[in-house]
Amino acid sequence: MSAFSIFFDRKKRKKNTETPTVEQYYEKKARRVSHLRYFCLLATVLFGVYGFTAHGDVLTAENFRYMLKFLDLTEVDVSAAAEIRYDYVESNRGALFKGDLVVLNTDGLTVYSREAGTVGSKLFSESFRMEDPRLVATSQNIFAYDLGGNEVRMFNSYSQLARLAMDYPIYGFSASESGHFAVITAEKNYRSAIYVYDGYARQIYKRLLSNTYVDYIALSPDGKQFLALGHEAGGGYLRTLLQVYSVKEEEPVYTATFTGELPLMAGYLEDGNYAVLTGTALRFCSGEDHSVLQTVSMEGAGLANCRFENGHVLVITTGGGLSDGVELTVYDGEGDVVGHTPCPAVPADLHFAADTLYLLTSEEVTLLPLSGEEASHATRGDAVQLLFDEDGTPVVFEKNLAYRLTDTQKEETQ
Repeated sequence: MSAFSIFFDRKKRKKNTETPTVEQYYEKKARRVSHLRYFCLLATVLFGVYGFTAHGDVLTAENFRYMLKFLDLTEVDVSAAAEIRYDYVESNRGALFKGDLVVLNTDGLTVYSREAGTVGSKLFSESFRMEDPRLVATSQNIFAYDLGGNEVRMFNSYSQLARLAMDYPIYGFSASESGHFAVITAEKNYRSAIYVYDGYARQIYKRLLSNTYVDYIALSPDGKQFLALGHEAGGGYLRTLLQVYSVKEEEPVYTATFTGELPLMAGYLEDGNYAVLTGTALRFCSGEDHSVLQTVSMEGAGLANCRFENGHVLVITTGGGLSDGVELTVYDGEGDVVGHTPCPAVPADLHFAADTLYLLTSEEVTLLPLSGEEASHATRGDAVQLLFDEDGTPVVFEKNLAYRLTDTQKEETQ
């Protein structure tokens, strides 16, 4: 007998050729399904452990809970008449983010639920100090920054995602629907510095300018380009510079100068077109060759307010004096007038959505459709902002109360 005979002399197992009974068949299948279920459970646990360990910087417990927020098995609608109350603070500013209400003031940020059954409950709260807090909410993130201060904070409904501390004061900010955002600040020996970040708050672009003060910045919707509007002073005159940048190129792809004009605003409109507002003129430019499509004179117009929204430009003018009356003009992406109306006073807030102008005063919201009858909705008397739900319904934001407008609050103007 050889040393390896134990491997060759073993009796071979006879193949079972008998037909199993029904009970034996299903018992075997159930055992296999049970093994497969435990294997899948183990694989899920291992994947979760790996994700939270190797990618803990982006896959956190807070983000995981935020994801579960949108796993809606009951499809419950937001209560249309729901009110949310919060502490009265003079600096309160509001925004809507994925249906939730965001309130920012000098002492921090709070997110309130607006889902039926949990209306008014706090989803998240973070205390911090900002002297001049500004709030921007996109479809991707919530941004709070301190204009003239040094901080930018990025949130979702359940957590703070990032905090950036600048070495120099923040002079301007812009965020796009792609999740990108840009900051105007400065650096040592440079008058202006522009930083652009992706949706994970990672710096993807930096531009330092030694002779130009950048006053305003606007990101394109996809975050791949931005407009920088600034000025240079020298020789006893002011020169405004418009520069169009690509985040993939260090130098601007286009530059235009306007001598003797004060830079005010710039923004992207429809089809890649953009507009530039100075104290002298409102120019509409082509996104393809940067040619000026139309120029609207602002000299003597008494500019009171301007907003770039939904591919349009909204301009409030006073005619050079309050006694001359207040007028609102709406321009489309090519500079054509699509709406014009007198106003009793300069509104506290204004918007253009679904071919309708919304004018807000502390006591009422006035609706001015481009085609249709004018209507007004009474507020509670201390309104400061007008927000919009995803279904287009206006939400009035007051100093300590937010609510959707309902038919019971509607008053037709005479």
